[in-house]
Amino acid sequence: MDTAYDTILSRVPPGTRLRTPDKAAGKPFTVAEINPEGVLVRTSSGGRVKIGLFTFEAAVKYLGDMGIRGERWMPVKDEGLQMMLNSENDRVRASSYVISILEEAGLIDVVHKRPNQVRLSR
Repeated sequence: MDTAYDTILSRVPPGTRLRTPDKAAGKPFTVAEINPEGVLVRTSSGGRVKIGLFTFEAAVKYLGDMGIRGERWMPVKDEGLQMMLNSENDRVRASSYVISILEEAGLIDVVHKRPNQVRLSR
């Protein structure tokens, strides 16, 4: 069975342009590089954010462990989800990028209007 990271590798090539989840306030970013250590994102302001590969695995596992699938949704701003993502990524805030990349890979569904919500894809 493929891991979340394997799925990202096969479905989200470097150069992919995405937006953070909120339809009204979402910011564009680019998946600049994908390597065995993780994903490097180039932000709209020119900055770079590194996202470790285990951050993606942890996000999918967390949603699964919490039973967030089918008709159940979790707010993107859920404190537990945010804390877990930040701690898995060496306390570098990257949850909006993680969520958008997981959605592009087809691993999660996202509600793009407020309040933004996520669930595992069917």
